[in-house]
Amino acid sequence: MRRLMLLLLLACNGPRADKEIVAAADVLSRDYAKQSLEVKVAGADCKVLLIEAEKRLDDATVESIHYGTGDYGAHGGVEQYADLRFRAVVYRDPSGIVRTYGATTLDEARSLPRCR
Repeated sequence: MRRLMLLLLLACNGPRADKEIVAAADVLSRDYAKQSLEVKVAGADCKVLLIEAEKRLDDATVESIHYGTGDYGAHGGVEQYADLRFRAVVYRDPSGIVRTYGATTLDEARSLPRCR
């Protein structure tokens, strides 16, 4: 029971993102909802855009999302949108595959804390 309470306390005290940054991620999340993508702010500095998919993402789909081609053309692609506010973009799917773009490492991407 003590462990659960400690975990809950730590979760509540996680990094806090600037409201403008959270709003930017929310815009992308709404735009990509029909593609079953969830967009969140993550990282110790809350400057990483975390994109999680409900289904497995292949390389071509990730590139389409990132560079804004096909059904993923909103905002000129995640790359262009993220360059204004974020230092990196991380894509994760249920299979455990992680893809990174920008100033992040694979180790960081695998263990990103979500920001509140």
